[in-house]
Amino acid sequence: MDKKTKLETLPNNAADEGKQVFLNINDRVGDNPNKMVIGSGTSFKGSDINTDYIEIYGKVETSIHSKIIYVGSAAEIIGPITCNQIEIHGSVSGGIQVNGKATIKKTATVVGTLRYDIISVEEGASVYSDLHCTKADQKLVDKISHLKKTMKQGDLNTITSLIVENKETKIEEPAKPEQERKKKRSFFS
Repeated sequence: MDKKTKLETLPNNAADEGKQVFLNINDRVGDNPNKMVIGSGTSFKGSDINTDYIEIYGKVETSIHSKIIYVGSAAEIIGPITCNQIEIHGSVSGGIQVNGKATIKKTATVVGTLRYDIISVEEGASVYSDLHCTKADQKLVDKISHLKKTMKQGDLNTITSLIVENKETKIEEPAKPEQERKKKRSFFS
């Protein structure tokens, strides 16, 4: 038999027997030993999931720790998630910590807290979450917060002075028409 027609997963010699030679082929699905796939119609509940790459098409009720997570459109995840990258097409309920990019597609529903470095949300996605960018410069955030507080105090002082001025004006304004009305009434009577 010709070596070229031999299956790529079979070893060429006896020394390679028992080794996984298919890891060099990237176009195969499910051949990565560090990849986990939870198919549609499957329900996973219980212990934590720790893996390099996970694709979820079914229902998962546990915490997930992974480098890359793909959530299919029929998938449902209930529990906390920690990852480097996530693409969500389905439903996720729980805290999500993404140390890289979070991509939320238009068919997705996300409920819970979402912490991310980079986020992409398609129009039509349902996001009921507190969004927190972890890439933000803390000094800049503190400076903006301080400015907002001082502006609010300044606005309160301005608003208070306007209210006081308006009250004084309102007191004077109604008094004038009443005096004029009395004069008119006394004039016509």
